[in-house]
Amino acid sequence: RMITLTGFTDEALTSFPGQVRMASQAGLTHIELRRIGTRPILEASTRTLAAAQDALADHSVRVSCIATGLGKQPVNAPLGPQLDGLRRAAAFAHRFGTPFVRTFSWFTTTPDTDRARVLDQMSLFAAVAQDEDVTLLHENEKGIFGDTPERCLELVAASGNTLRLIFDPANFVQCGVRPFDHAWPQLVDDVSYLHAKDARAATGRVTPVGEGDGQWAELADWLRASDWDGFCSLEPHLGLGGRGGPVTTRRWVDALATLRSVLTA
Repeated sequence: RMITLTGFTDEALTSFPGQVRMASQAGLTHIELRRIGTRPILEASTRTLAAAQDALADHSVRVSCIATGLGKQPVNAPLGPQLDGLRRAAAFAHRFGTPFVRTFSWFTTTPDTDRARVLDQMSLFAAVAQDEDVTLLHENEKGIFGDTPERCLELVAASGNTLRLIFDPANFVQCGVRPFDHAWPQLVDDVSYLHAKDARAATGRVTPVGEGDGQWAELADWLRASDWDGFCSLEPHLGLGGRGGPVTTRRWVDALATLRSVLTA
């Protein structure tokens, strides 16, 4: 199959070497780089990065994406530091051998009012990414400009079609969007990456993949039938009431097994 599994191992334990060991033992070839220890990846020191590279090499595990929180700020936050962060993320991407840097499209309660500003800022992000030879991945986080499929497409257009999309069914569910029926047909041509989360429409609560309203069964059928080629990243969010906190290693590995069974059902 063409789907490559990866995941946010920082939700299982803090120790980075421990995360890499867990991933390797679970049969993963890749992991996400969101934080090392307790610090966001963009705050990592040169020494920390070197140690992380050693841990990855020891277990022949690679990095699928530099999972930054860039663009997870209010829409009117100063852009300069974010662009600097993007350049740093690009350097890390080259260092760890991945083309991908994750971004978001800024928190706004008035997306129509903020449209011009957001699209302008994303075009600047896209220009930096092109200069630095990395591929920006946009995640459809709840509450940001790009939390509907229609606005995701506006962001892609604003980037000159260089922005690629992370498709997160749980986040769409939490925004009242039917992931497979409504979002997938519009976005499929621009999607390079899946985030494996699920959620219940009535409560917004995150569930294991396949137990919510994320239409994972339909999506998995489509992926199999089309030989879809891309990353699928486990982000269980099963600790701390459905936010991204630590779960036990066992729960993380169980969630990975659940994801595998859904994808191969």
